[in-house]
Amino acid sequence: MMASRERAKAGSARMRIGGDALVSRLMARIGALEAAQIKAQRAQEDLLAATEALRRSEERYALAMKGPNEGLWDWDPITKDLYLSARLLSILGFPSASLHTTSHEWLKLVHPDDRQPYQAKLVDHMKGRTGHFECEYRVRDQGGDYRWVLARGLVVRDASGRATRMVGSIGDITERKRGEAVLQASESRFRSLVGAAASAIVMTDGLGHIREFNREAETIFGIARAAAIDRHWTQVLGTVPLAALMSAAHAGEEVRDRELAVKAPGQPVRVVSWTLARSDDAADAGIIAVGTDVTRRADAERALHEANEMLEVRVAERTREAQAAREQAELANRAKSEFVANMSHELRTPLNAIIGFSEAMSLEVMGRLDNPVYVDYVAAIHESGIHLLEVINDILDLAKIEAGKFELHREDSDLHAIIQGALRLTAERAEKASVALEWRLADDMGSAFIDPLRIKQVLLNLLSNAVKFTPEGGRVCLDARLDGRHARIEVGDSGIGMDAAAVEKALQPFGQVDSSLARRYPGTGLGLPLSKSFVALHGGSLQVHSAPGRGTTVTVLLPV
Repeated sequence: MMASRERAKAGSARMRIGGDALVSRLMARIGALEAAQIKAQRAQEDLLAATEALRRSEERYALAMKGPNEGLWDWDPITKDLYLSARLLSILGFPSASLHTTSHEWLKLVHPDDRQPYQAKLVDHMKGRTGHFECEYRVRDQGGDYRWVLARGLVVRDASGRATRMVGSIGDITERKRGEAVLQASESRFRSLVGAAASAIVMTDGLGHIREFNREAETIFGIARAAAIDRHWTQVLGTVPLAALMSAAHAGEEVRDRELAVKAPGQPVRVVSWTLARSDDAADAGIIAVGTDVTRRADAERALHEANEMLEVRVAERTREAQAAREQAELANRAKSEFVANMSHELRTPLNAIIGFSEAMSLEVMGRLDNPVYVDYVAAIHESGIHLLEVINDILDLAKIEAGKFELHREDSDLHAIIQGALRLTAERAEKASVALEWRLADDMGSAFIDPLRIKQVLLNLLSNAVKFTPEGGRVCLDARLDGRHARIEVGDSGIGMDAAAVEKALQPFGQVDSSLARRYPGTGLGLPLSKSFVALHGGSLQVHSAPGRGTTVTVLLPV
């Protein structure tokens, strides 16, 4: 029994030892599984992080490619397989997400004119002649239109240097090309305008080097455009005095119409009018200089100035001559006036004797004249003496008026009475000439402060001329009335009349209107000029209106 118990105890001990080992092994396995799980979890986390990083990298790359409007391509030079990204296809208007094609198919999309340069650049890079591939060419899109693209790429080579792969990008540059075309057209138009301009146009950059030099500039400076471009302006245009203008323009000052002399080798001196302005390009603030050849104008101005100087000299000479002539005329006029005064005095003395003695003989103061012929002779002598005295008095009056020495003897005078007196003295002459004398006198004529003798002389001259130049059966009419603050007296006739030239002549001293009636009634030609002068001395005016065959009307306005 004791042995049984011992065996039982030994078996129990063995079972206890075996269980502990099993537990230990289980615990070790569990630990290993837990470690593997932790490692797997960490690997999974690393994989998730790498996947997220890759996704973000792909997003950044996609955004980077989308920004410049570019797509990717991948080409196998051996198999000719070509991979085009979805972005590249969208640029060309194709709906596919991506496309596997061949380089031969792609070449069909390239514009015929661009295929040769495209292939040449591709071959140069494949053979290692260039560090990278870059080419601008046109590709037909899905709509059939050609779009400009910029393709860039790099070749991948194996250990032997053979090209095994080539990857790159393609960007749409259609808008840039359009802008370049517009800019090129604009520059072409600008150059055409600059070349055809009649003025010299010189453009410099910020460093003073010439960037534009047109045809007129070549003519003015005697330098070809090719020799002027890229040279400093001082080497072409000279330094003085244009340097001051260039400096002023650089400082922002306005330089306009500044004339300078330009002397090109082998050419005459030219006068050039310069206008300078600073370029609007902030990055390259150069100068735009426009010069106009004004040599002909300057020569003309100089010639005009010389002509003006000569003219001024001649005018001064003529002025001195005119002054001398005026002084001589004044001396002659004074001599004439003195002669007329002396001659009038010398003629008046014997005339007074002739008139007095003839009047005494006609009155038979000293006895009868038995022979009737002598009576007629005496009457003719008396009448001729009176006429000659009147002529002498008229000449003397005119001389005094011209010398400014005639004096009026003004007094309050009845105009009505003066006019009536002149009409009475003219009535007999009008009756002898078979001319009707008519008059219309306003009752309110009143009086005026005038020289009655001279105004009566004016009216007698006008009425006598009207009767003299009116044929038989004609009519002479005097019309007198108040016209505001003036007395208006009009003497009209139905006589022969005059044209404008004859009127002007009649108003000149000793002027005679040549006609048959004038010869029938000769006169000195002093009546009308004297009448106008007398009226003017009174502050009035005398106007003559006449027409050939329609008579004459003389209008006198006298202040009252």
